[in-house]
Amino acid sequence: MNHWDKPCAISSLTSYRYKGRYGWIMIGAKDDADALREAQRSTRDEVKAENLQIWNQTQYQGVSL
Repeated sequence: MNHWDKPCAISSLTSYRYKGRYGWIMIGAKDDADALREAQRSTRDEVKAENLQIWNQTQYQGVSL
């Protein structure tokens, strides 16, 4: 399993990943909105919700905003 297929956040945050121009941006965030803000800090591109995924305790899946 690759590191981008595993959760990365500390226990007080939820693991997210964002599909960026050069691969996955790994994020630890409080909620979906916080994850999108963190993704925007890591890319110059416009951040889109459809590129955001959340860890569901077994795998990453798309978020529904």
